[in-house]
Amino acid sequence: MANSRSGESVVSRVARLLQCFDADHGELSAAELAERAGLSTSTTHRLASAMADDGLLFRTGRGRFRIGLALWEAGQRGTRFQAFSQLALPFMEAIHVTLKQNVSLSILDESTAEIVYLERLTHRGAQEDLTKVALRQPALSVSAGLAMLAFSPASVQERILSMPWDRSALQSGVTEGHMRRRLAQARVDGYVHLPGVLVGSLAGLAAPILDTHRRVLGALAIVQTMADVNLKVQVPVLLSATRGLSGMVGNLPRD
Repeated sequence: MANSRSGESVVSRVARLLQCFDADHGELSAAELAERAGLSTSTTHRLASAMADDGLLFRTGRGRFRIGLALWEAGQRGTRFQAFSQLALPFMEAIHVTLKQNVSLSILDESTAEIVYLERLTHRGAQEDLTKVALRQPALSVSAGLAMLAFSPASVQERILSMPWDRSALQSGVTEGHMRRRLAQARVDGYVHLPGVLVGSLAGLAAPILDTHRRVLGALAIVQTMADVNLKVQVPVLLSATRGLSGMVGNLPRD
């Protein structure tokens, strides 16, 4: 690794930047990072931008920085994801006990058009699904991804819809028109029911978790066999949980 004029390695400087973030400083500007790390502004800008490109940091719409999702995937070090998971667990358990199905909590990675699973509860005797904590799935291929995308800003929807699709993960014959109608219906219904999710015999049911400004924070979902689908019973339980969790998370930072 190339060293600075002081002899400090790039790794050491990256570590100093990461150590600037803590429970009381979850979001920092480049200037704040430079001050806390004791680095020059130009060095901080260059390193922080490179770290954001690699997922170690996340650059918000305001040009500030947070710990990136890639670090959580490596070691669950992103405290905001842990806090979100802890708030969600009681609601997940309520769904789990009531419906006796596998329940998952996920978030949307807008930069890759994928969802990442944060938590998962499995029910003994329920059909095994393909979700695992820290696993990624194409957002357009699963109910949770569609539920989050349906309530995302139009600019996010357009960007993700314009990305190359992983056709192997989608139902055959799905077109952009189908996808847009599906998202529009989800906004009306408040949830997504997706038969044939990843495996033809399974169905996904998901609803978004929104903050007080109705920005998407994540989604709760159940995956079950087609034979177990009972929307009249399952939708009210799921929506009750997501609305309750939405009220709890309030203004939890989204990005």
